[in-house]
Amino acid sequence: MAKAGSIRGLQVFIGDIRACQNKEQETKRVDKELAKIRAKFGDEKKTLTAYDRKKYVWKLLYIYMLGYDVEFGHKQACDLIPSQKYSEKQVGYMACSILMNEKDEFLRLAINGIHNDLVSRNEAFQSLALTFVGNIAGSEMAEALTPDVLKLLQSGTVRSVVRKKAALCLLRLMRKTAADQQLVSADTFAPIMSQLLEERDLGLLLGAVTLLLGICVRTTSAGYEQCQGKLLRLLERLVYLREVTADYTYYGIASPWLQAKVLRTLQYFPSPEGTAAQRQLHDVLVAIFNSCAETGKSSTVNKTNAQHAILFEAISLILALDCSKDLLASSVTTLGRFLSVKEPNIRYLALENLTRLALVPEVLESITPHQGTILGNLKDPDVSIRRRALDLLFTMCDGGSAVEVVEELVKYLTVADFGMREELVLKICILAEKFAPNVQWYVDVVLALLERAGDFCNDDIWHRVVQLITNNEGSQAYAASQVVEVLGRGASHEALMCMAAYVIGEYGRLIKSQVPTLDQFRLLHERFPTLSSTTKGLLLTAYLKMLLSDPGNEALKSEVTDVFSRYSRQLDPELQQRSAEYLVRTAPCLVECTSPLHQPTMYSWVDTAVLMGSTLTCCDSTGPSVIRLLPLTDLVLIPCPPFHRCWPRIPAQLQPAMCCQCLNGKAGSQHC
Repeated sequence: MAKAGSIRGLQVFIGDIRACQNKEQETKRVDKELAKIRAKFGDEKKTLTAYDRKKYVWKLLYIYMLGYDVEFGHKQACDLIPSQKYSEKQVGYMACSILMNEKDEFLRLAINGIHNDLVSRNEAFQSLALTFVGNIAGSEMAEALTPDVLKLLQSGTVRSVVRKKAALCLLRLMRKTAADQQLVSADTFAPIMSQLLEERDLGLLLGAVTLLLGICVRTTSAGYEQCQGKLLRLLERLVYLREVTADYTYYGIASPWLQAKVLRTLQYFPSPEGTAAQRQLHDVLVAIFNSCAETGKSSTVNKTNAQHAILFEAISLILALDCSKDLLASSVTTLGRFLSVKEPNIRYLALENLTRLALVPEVLESITPHQGTILGNLKDPDVSIRRRALDLLFTMCDGGSAVEVVEELVKYLTVADFGMREELVLKICILAEKFAPNVQWYVDVVLALLERAGDFCNDDIWHRVVQLITNNEGSQAYAASQVVEVLGRGASHEALMCMAAYVIGEYGRLIKSQVPTLDQFRLLHERFPTLSSTTKGLLLTAYLKMLLSDPGNEALKSEVTDVFSRYSRQLDPELQQRSAEYLVRTAPCLVECTSPLHQPTMYSWVDTAVLMGSTLTCCDSTGPSVIRLLPLTDLVLIPCPPFHRCWPRIPAQLQPAMCCQCLNGKAGSQHC
């Protein structure tokens, strides 16, 4: 606002604002000034002079800077752009760029004035127009003003500072067009870009390289192959010859911003063709590594940052172009040193680039010696560094280091942030399954995860380990014993209980000599009340399996039957149905014998555990007969004679003629 210093009305207004004692006074003064300006702009009888229009627009800008909404004055700001005075044109461009956005309809009023400034011979006007377009232009301006900007970019009579602005302005116009549209084609613009890369002015070169990078990012480098050689010569000029003026030398480094930009642009081109070009690129990259190695401890932070910016872009270029092994080895060595520095930004970038290098099989072995340092970064206070260290460990892990890495990650799991635990658990599971030396080790890892971070383990994890245990008979007894051991330590996560229900229910019988079935049942059931309905259903099924595997265990039968009886009256329909069905299968059941020798048909109670998987035959010695289980609906409760040791149930159609446990139809039979 240097040009506004001579405007007396503006100075008085600013003084009044500064003299306000509180917010209310300031608001009152601003509202008064806004009302005055609105009245001046709306007075059609009296035409405002250019000076007054400029003064009032400056006041609107100041009010806007104070944080107040300015809802008028846009047209008056646009009217200042066609002015032939620099002071008026300046405030017009500034007000439009601050008060408007690229979709504002008032900008259409300014397009013609901008065009006139671009084609004029006044470099100040051209610079104002290019700066404005480069900051606020939209698709409509891109369509109307691109030819004018291209002419300025190619012009040999315009100063470099204007051409630099034109390059950046063209980049803005390209970004504001649709993805399927091209403002410039490679056939016509590639020669222009090639000429721009031969300029001596570093400011113009920086603008040209930025434009080329934008083109490569938006489309591809196809058609601009001739620019690759120019970029290599430019990089050689900066790294080797250092032909730069003092204005572009930063702590003894020749234009580090341009070097980094050139290295990044080269990543979008294929590997150079020809031995000479490849040797040229190789030598430049080696020089960059040597220069970074010479950076001593006495270097300032600014110089170190600039040098590291160039180095990391060089490493990215090496990865993109698949350069020689010696450059890859140099990259690993340099990044390995950065893992121990105090600066967190450098360590973050080192971990990130090492993660990318770990994807190259040839250099994976050279990263392995840094495994201890990488594990140490898991304890860094910065969460972003911890995440990058985790990604690097996951990427570099192979069959040789998997056991050590997984075990360290499992230990780290107990102290890891809650925001990282889900990702950490997933990565551990993937590594454990991919590089597991045996099923027993995999079972141990998953059990450790379920015990320490069961809340972060989804169902797929325990589903997978159950599948492996089922398909490997040799590991079933081991898995059951390990599950019992984990339960004995007090673990009770939901996912762990689901896995324990299946493993103990199916394979607990294999270890009942070491851990009695009743103890297994009690280990499971003591967590039962706190579990979800789904997990409770799995546990009920496990109880039935345990009872069927040990039918002679009366203590177990008593406790399991009590559980089924209690939960058969639950409101939860799933638990109620399971408990009722399992209760029937644990009680003695009435069977019907249809032997032709028995008249009438005989009934007897037998234990369901005996029926399960068995082939029943009639008690008649003359031969086998058909025996079927009576439906529960055919049974009723009736009193039973006290001298019978039978269940008080018989079919409704036979009551009270026959005792339910008599095989020959005679009361008081020896068979009772």
